[in-house]
Amino acid sequence: MDNNAPAKSDKAQRTRERLLKSSLKLMKEKGYQNTTVREICNDAKVSIGTFYSYFPAKEDLFLNIYMEGDRFFTDSVALNLSGSTLAEKIVDFFRYYTRLNLNTGLELMKILFQSDNKFFSRYRPMQKVLEDIVQEGIENGEIKTTMTSREVVDFFFVLARGCCYNWCITDGSYDLERQTTEYVSIALKAIT
Repeated sequence: MDNNAPAKSDKAQRTRERLLKSSLKLMKEKGYQNTTVREICNDAKVSIGTFYSYFPAKEDLFLNIYMEGDRFFTDSVALNLSGSTLAEKIVDFFRYYTRLNLNTGLELMKILFQSDNKFFSRYRPMQKVLEDIVQEGIENGEIKTTMTSREVVDFFFVLARGCCYNWCITDGSYDLERQTTEYVSIALKAIT
């Protein structure tokens, strides 16, 4: 058995995190198209070969962004939603969603909101967290609609993504969290 395995694993994790941190920093500053793998490697102080051992292509950085967001929702948000009613929990969910987008940054969000982004349209663990909340609301009679829980989730994500997309195309000209939670609250009145 290799006694150095945990040390190698820790080092590999730190290297991967440095690459991600550098790539996000540079993409926020310069945009996705203007950031090269070489610049990411220089900033992270690793070789280009090291980059490609973690990420087969620059686009794979996006997959990681989505995976981190999903992990945040399943490991943290799902356990910490506040509110005693279904409506309060859904509004709180989208408060977390907008904060995640704000923390990602306007320039990177503009990149993520491209129509050819294959990760954007997938049904992911983030949506599953909301679906579980909605399903409980349907079973408890708090949601009064003929839509399925999945359709309700899709409805709210179209709404929230629309707010975020509009925020992107207006260069962050308004309070994304306030706008999104206000729209979600209005939409909730239609189904509760």
